[in-house]
Order: sequence, then C-alpha cells, then structure tokens
Amino acid sequence: MNKPFRFKKLERHRVGGTRDEMQLSIPIPKSPSGKIYRWCPVAECEPNLFQFGTAPENRSISSEDATFIRRQPGTNGTTCPYCGHDDDDDEFLFRDDIRAAQKYLEWAVMDDVGEHFDGIAKDFNRSMKKAGGGLFELNMKIERPRKSRPFTWREDLLRDISCDTCGRNYGVYAIGLYCPDCGVPNLKVHFDREAELIEQQVTLAQEVASQGKQELAYRLMGNAHEDVLTAFEAYQKVVYRHLIRLRQPESVDQLLTKRSIGNRFQNITRAREQWKKLALDPFNLLPEDDLKALALNVEKRHVVGHNLSIADQAYLDAAQAEEHEQLGRTVPLLGEDITRFTQLCGEIITQLNNELQPKTPVEYEEHD
Repeated sequence: MNKPFRFKKLERHRVGGTRDEMQLSIPIPKSPSGKIYRWCPVAECEPNLFQFGTAPENRSISSEDATFIRRQPGTNGTTCPYCGHDDDDDEFLFRDDIRAAQKYLEWAVMDDVGEHFDGIAKDFNRSMKKAGGGLFELNMKIERPRKSRPFTWREDLLRDISCDTCGRNYGVYAIGLYCPDCGVPNLKVHFDREAELIEQQVTLAQEVASQGKQELAYRLMGNAHEDVLTAFEAYQKVVYRHLIRLRQPESVDQLLTKRSIGNRFQNITRAREQWKKLALDPFNLLPEDDLKALALNVEKRHVVGHNLSIADQAYLDAAQAEEHEQLGRTVPLLGEDITRFTQLCGEIITQLNNELQPKTPVEYEEHD
C-alpha cells in the first residue's frame, strides 16, 4: 500500500510549522569562497552589487575603533559599501537569489510529486503480478520530464577585503567606502590593497632587472608608478562625489558633472582647489618636503604615461633642475621612490577616510 504523500525535499529545509504548512529556509547561493550576493536598494547607487563573507569567531573591537562603528557587528542591519545606505538585512536581498529559491521550490515540488506517482505505479504493477496473469496484463507507467536540480552559480568579485575594525570579509568592485557589517569607513583598507599590489609590481620589476632585462624592468616600474596616481585620482573622485551627495545634495547637478571634475585630481594644486568646495584640504598635514615629493611624482607620472618617460620642461621645473634630471633624458624610476609615492598618497587617503566617519557613532557593547 502506498505511503501518504510527503514533500521530502522541502522537509529538509523546514524550520517551523507543520508538515502540511511548512515554514522553509532555502540556503542562499554562495560563491566559491563562501560569499553571498547583496544588492543595495538605492536606485541611484552604483554598482549596487557587493558580497558578504564570513567573520572571525570570537571577534572583538578595540575601544578606539568602537567609537566609529554604526552598529554592533553581526546584528541585523547592513551598510552599502558604495553609497553608505543603512537598512535591514532583508532590504539588501539579491533579487536573483529570490528567483533561484523559487526555481528550486518548483523543481523540488515537481520532483517529489513525480517520485510519489512513480511509487504508485510500482505498487500497482507489483500488485498485478501477485494477482496472477490472465488474458490481459495491466502495467502502469508514468511519463514525466526528468529535470536535474537547478544550479545557481555565483562568482567571487575581484576585490576581496576584510574590515580592519570588525574583521568581516566582503567583496566589492574595486573601491568600497564602508564595511557592510559594522559600517565603519574602509577606504584606507582598500588603498592599502592597492599599495600591496603596487609593491608586488616593484618586486617583480626588480627580479626582471636581476635577469638583465633592464628595459622590461623599467617598463614594469613605470606601470607601477602610473598605478599609484591612477588609484590616488580614482579614490579622491569617489570620496569627492560621495561627500558632495551627503553634504551638498542641492549642488549635485552642478558639482558632479564630468566637466566640473575632469582630471583635476591628477594635479595637487587643482585637487586642493576642488576640495575647497567641501571646505576640505586633505593635503594640509603633509610637511613641505613631502608635498614637493608628491608633486614631483605626479609630474613624473605624466612624463612616464604620456611622454615615453622622457623629461620635459614641466617635469624639470618640478624637479628643480637636479643634476641627474636633464631635458630629453629618461626620468629615473626607483623602487624606493615608488614606495614613498604610495605612502604619501596613502596619508591623503587616511585624511579622506576620517571624513567618512559617522557623526553619531553607536556605543559598542562587548558580547560573550
């Protein structure tokens, strides 16, 4: 005799209710590294998509860092790493995850129903055999489509970061401003990753030089040097746009056009003029010697990127006619100079990171 019908596959995901009216919890698809997709609900946010990873067990936050968090880590609430929007976790559900759960439910129901009718057919055929033959032989056969369980692929985003305050692992596209878990500014964490990659490029160039491939080594050094200013400009632009939207929303249409920003953040003087629109000067804490070194490297980047590394007059003016710098000669590129260039840019990024701190932080409570 056939057993009562049961949704066996759905029962595996039951978290409450009765067998007839189950409450289900369908696992969210994960990337190969175990991250889940999150989607910022703010329509104007770009690129919206980020990933939520794991957090270390028994994590704790220092008293110094605790003054900057927006919420207790691990509690309900998410911060968009791009635009800083705070909301309940459910508001950040990735819409394709909902569709994936629906597809799984459809498959599980149909497969359970199909298996149930397969069982009915087997029982019927078995009972007919026991009844004996006769002039006629009856045989029940169920024809149904055999669909495999739906599989949803989630790939890891390129930038894999861990918050330096709460330890939460997450993934974004290139630059994120905030930790999605505790909400603290993470701009410096992202720039530190840029610095790490640039240092690896310098090391690679030095290895190539040791093999006697001087021209290739110089080209690799040039790429690393260019990447410093490229990152420095990009990070400034992202923070500038973000702060304009936060502090001067009425001026967005005027101050955030492509023409109003242009390439101003590639030049220190023009960048400082741009930051004045927010009453900021992230360069003001750098000593004069560091400002000169920063300006020289900015000019050097333009020579490397646009003039095949051949010194022009603008660069010589910035270099103040040092003996080894002459018009028409190749500008020197040393690993220690690139490292210092990166560190100086990092100090500016630290100042901008501080500007992203919440005005009314929550009080952190230690949990067992």
